[in-house]
Parts: sequence; structure tokens; C-alpha cells
Amino acid sequence: MPLGRECGRAEARFDTVAAVNDKNETTLPTCQEPLPTANRIEVLDVLRGFALLGIFIMNMPSFAHSIFTPAPTQNASAEGIVVALRELLFAGKFNLMFGMVFGIGFTLQLRRLEAADPDDGALVYVRRLAVLLAIGLVHAALLWMGDVLVAYAVLGFMLLAIRRVPDGVLLALLGLCLAYPAASDALSTHLFSNETTLLATFEFYDFASSNDVAFGQGSFLDAVRETLRVFAWAYASPMGLFTVAGFFIQMATGILIGFYVGRRGWIERLPALRDQIGLAQWATLAVALAAGGLWWAIGGTAVQDAGENFPASLARTIGRAALMCSYALTLVRLAGVPGPAHVLRLFAYPGRMPLSNYLLQTLMGLFIFYGWGLGWWDRTTPLAEMLLAVALYFAIQLPLSAWWLSHFRYGPVEYVWRRLTYGRLRR
Repeated sequence: MPLGRECGRAEARFDTVAAVNDKNETTLPTCQEPLPTANRIEVLDVLRGFALLGIFIMNMPSFAHSIFTPAPTQNASAEGIVVALRELLFAGKFNLMFGMVFGIGFTLQLRRLEAADPDDGALVYVRRLAVLLAIGLVHAALLWMGDVLVAYAVLGFMLLAIRRVPDGVLLALLGLCLAYPAASDALSTHLFSNETTLLATFEFYDFASSNDVAFGQGSFLDAVRETLRVFAWAYASPMGLFTVAGFFIQMATGILIGFYVGRRGWIERLPALRDQIGLAQWATLAVALAAGGLWWAIGGTAVQDAGENFPASLARTIGRAALMCSYALTLVRLAGVPGPAHVLRLFAYPGRMPLSNYLLQTLMGLFIFYGWGLGWWDRTTPLAEMLLAVALYFAIQLPLSAWWLSHFRYGPVEYVWRRLTYGRLRR
């Protein structure tokens, strides 16, 4: 998730870090201070806020049921249609969008930090990622295994390591990330022995059963112990590590797209790129439709053989990334139209405090479904879960974010994150 503050617009150039007032004191923020709200790039907040809604919709089933139970069937029933539409329009798109904005934010933030302090600017960003990693580990190990913060922190360190590679290398890495899900599907039967696969099957059944007891009926401490147990399995067992690696690589796809966009400076030149954005919007939509059509034509979910599944899996992965880009470009274009821009600006409120809102989604989801809360575990339908996510976002998260930001500069978790990263913050 792009969970940081963004740099100013193009006119706040990074080579003017040493702006001086009449008393020869710097008037721009130093690398030890967050960027003022007035200098944020609002379209990034809109994208972030919109992605939060999509992520909540996709995460809601994981709050309501064990992640180890089989996915709902896509069929001609009303609920089957909801599942199919959720897969088609939401699955994999909004985590990628969040990752894309994270990658853009990385380039803007690190550029400002290194301009202000060429020697230690990157070290400040290392502290920032270390704090994010700590928050993510607590979230993943004690609250909810569906966490994405650990992935963003780890991949942020990766970006630091490769930030100076040529564009060609960057695009090659992006291509490998797009190809990996299909390759892993095709090679999975060769990577694990029959014994390992059989053991993983038993582990899945065991976790599905224990999740139902601990999450659906247990106390808060029971749920924490079960979450820690699943976390240990994910990072210690062969099948768990394989699953986590696939998830990290999926997140890396969006982050690398954003890093490339940020490196090219496109986000700071949006008005000048209006025509190109329009062409790219329709081109990415065409790619998404073509990939989706190919996936459907060659069998998609019906394909069983791992080798035959390669083209279907590749088409789905490319289609997801292309549709995410089309969504983002559409939002960028609408943000420049007066009427739609006024509506989209509402999404900027949750988008300005994304870490707080992301964690709030977990707390709301767990309270509603877990046994220590309302106890709705395994009692809802796909349609109810989707409507619940939308209702909670617009009835609670959006107005709460607007109210909070009318009184404070940062979200509550963002304040702690920044304080641990930068030290004392200016009011």
C-alpha cells in the first residue's frame, strides 16, 4: 500500500530545497519533516482512497470465512454471478493499484529526501520501511493473516536496492512478475513431491477446521493464537512460503509499474499528458478485454492440467494488470473534469490516511465476523459481504476520515509512523 506522504507538484522542484527567507532560514520542509498537506498530489490520494474501497470488498470474504476453505462456485445462480463479477472487476486489481501508488510515492519521497540530504536521505527511508514492517508483522501475526503491509515493506527495501537500474532492466523485472503466476501454476507439480502436496492438503483441512473454531467461536486470545499459528505456517512450511512468494510477486507487479511511472516523471506532468492518458486508458482496456476473452476461450477455471493452464493463467494475470491501469487512468482523467472531480475528491479523505483506514477495515471485519465480536462467522453470502464493505466504507470510513482530517494533519496511525520515522513533528 502506498502509505506515505507525497511530494509537491512539479513547481515545487527538488533542486530548490534550500529556499531561504529574509533571515537566511530554510522555509521548505527538511527531510526530517512530512510534506505539508497543501503540497500533496491530490490525484494520488484519490487513487489510494478508491483502492481502499476495492480492497475492502475483496478482503471481506477473508474476514467472514477461513482462507483455507474452497472458493465459492461461479455458476448461474444470483450468488454465483456476484462471485464472478467480484473476480472479474475487483480481484487482484486494487491491491495492484495500491502498489502502483506506493511505487510512485517511493520515487517522489526518496527524491525529496536525497535532495535534502544526499548522504542520509535513503537511511531515513529505511527507517520508514522498518517501522512499516514492524506494524505489518504485528498486524499479520496477531490480527489477520491477509495482511499486505509486510509485502509492501519488504518490496520497498527491494526498490531501494534496484532504484538505479536502467529502465530496460526494470521492464524485464516487470515482465517476469507478470509471467510468474502462470509459470508457478505450470511448474507447481514438479516443485513439490507427492508427500509435500499430500501434507499440505491435510494442513489445509486442519486449518479450515481450527479457523472455524478459533475465529468463529473463540475469544480474542483464541483468535490471536490461531492467527499466529497460521502466520508461522505461512513463513515456515514449503507450501506456505510458496504461497507467500506468489503473493509478494503479485504485489511487486503494481509497485514496479508505479516505480516506472514515478521515475519517468509522468505524475508531475499530468496536464501535459492529457492526450496520451486518454489513448493509454482505452489501450489498457482493450488489452484487458482481449486477455479476458482469451482466458475465457481457452477454458479459464475449467482447465485442470498444469501445463495447459499456463496460457489461461498468463492471460488472467495480464488482464488484471491491464484493467487496473485502465481503472487508474480513468480516475486520473475524471479528476480533471470539474463535475466528476468534485465527487472523486471525497475519496481523497480516506486516501490521505490509508494506513489508519486499512487497519480500521481489519478491526471492523474481525469485530463483525469473529466470535469475540458479533459472531457472523461463516453466515453471510457473497452479495451481503460486498454490500457490507461498500456500506462501511461510505457510512464510516469516508465521513470519519473527513472529520479527522478537519481536526488533525495526519491519521492516528500515520502520526505514530511518522513520529517513529522522523522524530518530533511540527504541528
